[in-house]
Amino acid sequence: MRILSPEFATILSAVLVIYIGIVVEKYYVSWSSVYTNTLSFIILLGSIDISGLVFLLLAGYTIFGYVAVKLKWKRIFPLFGCKTYGSLVLVLTLGSEGYIFGIYSVESVMISWLVVAVLVHLIGYWYVKYSRGKKRKW
Repeated sequence: MRILSPEFATILSAVLVIYIGIVVEKYYVSWSSVYTNTLSFIILLGSIDISGLVFLLLAGYTIFGYVAVKLKWKRIFPLFGCKTYGSLVLVLTLGSEGYIFGIYSVESVMISWLVVAVLVHLIGYWYVKYSRGKKRKW
């Protein structure tokens, strides 16, 4: 018995990855994000139909993330964090459903990804900025 459609499950997973990026990865991106995002990439391949060039873009992005982790290029870790990667998954999933620019050319994916990633990073910045002053009382 299927509870969620593959499309809705992928959208939900993208939103949850972005949430983790905003709430958990407030100050830094760890190596575990790259591994988690790779698992999400594999699931994404089974959920949407993408062109060969877009697949190569995703595969290259994932491999570059692994190289960055192995060589400890910590300055570029944010490129592979949950906010950035979750934005890409959201763009691809919504694009495959016809909701935003489209996902069948590398240019449209890159433009859509940039726009969504900037918005997500701004939300993350505002979250960090306004959550610092608030202390929880238990």
